[in-house]
Amino acid sequence: MLRETLYLAAKADRNRRFHALYDKVCRNDILKEAWNTVERNGGTHGIDNVRILDIENSEEFIQSIAQELKQHTYRPSPVRKVLIPKSNGKMRALGIPTVKDRVVQTAVKLVVEPVFESDFEDCSFGFRPDRSAHDAVDGVVKYLNFGCEHIIDADISGCFDNIPKHPLMMSVARRIVDGSTLALIRSFLDAGIMDNNEFSDTAAGTPQGSPISPLLANIYLDQLDKRWKSAQHTTETHLIRYCDDFVILGMGNMEKEMEPLREIMGELQLQLSEEKTRLTTAEQGFDFLGFHFVRHYSRSRRKRVTRWIPSKRARTRIKENIRQKTDKSNLATSSPYDAKEAVTRTLTGWYQYFRHSMSTEAFTEIHDYAELSIGRMFSRWKQRKHIGRRLKREQHDLTLDRPPPAMIYRTRAGAVR
Repeated sequence: MLRETLYLAAKADRNRRFHALYDKVCRNDILKEAWNTVERNGGTHGIDNVRILDIENSEEFIQSIAQELKQHTYRPSPVRKVLIPKSNGKMRALGIPTVKDRVVQTAVKLVVEPVFESDFEDCSFGFRPDRSAHDAVDGVVKYLNFGCEHIIDADISGCFDNIPKHPLMMSVARRIVDGSTLALIRSFLDAGIMDNNEFSDTAAGTPQGSPISPLLANIYLDQLDKRWKSAQHTTETHLIRYCDDFVILGMGNMEKEMEPLREIMGELQLQLSEEKTRLTTAEQGFDFLGFHFVRHYSRSRRKRVTRWIPSKRARTRIKENIRQKTDKSNLATSSPYDAKEAVTRTLTGWYQYFRHSMSTEAFTEIHDYAELSIGRMFSRWKQRKHIGRRLKREQHDLTLDRPPPAMIYRTRAGAVR
C-alpha cells in the first residue's frame, strides 16, 4: 500500500519532491519485508562473516536495526570484495555487504523505488518491478519486425564502478529532499571496500552486488534514456536498455548516431566499452541478453523474418557448467546420480530462460551433450571395484527428461514467425 501510494503521488506530479521518507524506512513492516526479501535471495556473508542462517532471532535483529536507524547511529560496514569470472575470461569485482546492510539497503529501496519508477522510460527493463529480460527481448524483436535493422550494440565500460557519486546524488535529490534519507544513501556509496583485510575508499561507483546498486544505476542512466529520446535524430531510432547493457535500433545508417551517443556518455562522465560496442546489422546478427538475433529473407515465407536463439556464448557457458558437474574428479565425493540431479536443476533454469525463443535445436544440442557427459561419468564410476555389487541392487535411470518445447510468443508488432 505504501509503495502504491508513493508511486501514484510521484506519477501525479512529475515535479514533486518528497520530504519525509526516512521515518518510513524505519517502520517495522518495511524492515520486516526487507528481511524477508534478503532471506529469500540468500547470499554469502559480508566482512563480519555473519550469514543469514547465523541469525537465530530475526525479530530481535530487525528491532536492533530499527533502533539504530531511529537514533541515527547506524553506519554501514565496508563491502567485502569478491572476484567472479566473466564470460570473456576476465574477472568481475562484486561488493558483498553484511546482512544488516543488505536489510537496510533493501528497506531504502522499497521506499525510494516507487518514486523513481514513475519517472523511468519504457525503454528501460533491467531490475525493475514487473519487467524482465524477456520484455527487453520482446522490444528488440518488435523493432526488428518494424524494419529497424541497423544496430548499435553498446556496452558501458565499468558502469557500476565509474558512476560519479556527486552527479548520482544530484539525480536522487531531484526527487528526494529528505536529508536523512539522502545521507543514508550517500553512506552506502562511501562505505568503502575491504579486500583481504585491506580497506580502500571508493572515489566513484556503486558496488555491484549491493541490493540498492541496480536502482541507483537506473536512476543515473535514466538520463541516457531521456536525452536519447529527446534528441533530434535524422533517422528513427529506438533504444532498449537492460541496466548498463543496451542496443539502439534504427532504419538508417547508425554510424552518424555514434557521435551524439558519445556526447551523452561524456556528459554522464561514462565511457562506452570499445571492446564490446560495435555497429552491425540485423543481417549480420548481434547478441543481447544471452540471445542471438538475426533477420534474413525466408524463401518459404517470401519475406524477411526475425529469428532469435540462445547465443553461442550462452551455449558454451552452459556446456562448461555441465562439464564441471560431470567431471570425473567429482567421483571422489559423489556419484553420477548426484550429478544428474545437479545438471537437471541447472538445465531447468536454462531452459526456462531461453524457452521464449527459437531454441529447439539449441535445446537438443545441450540435452545431448548433458546425457553424453553423464554417461561418460557413469562409465568411469562403474569401473570401480566397490561399485559392482551396488549396481546389481539398484539400477537407477540416468536419462534426462526431454527439454520443454520452445514458446514463440507474439509481440505488439504481430506474429514473429
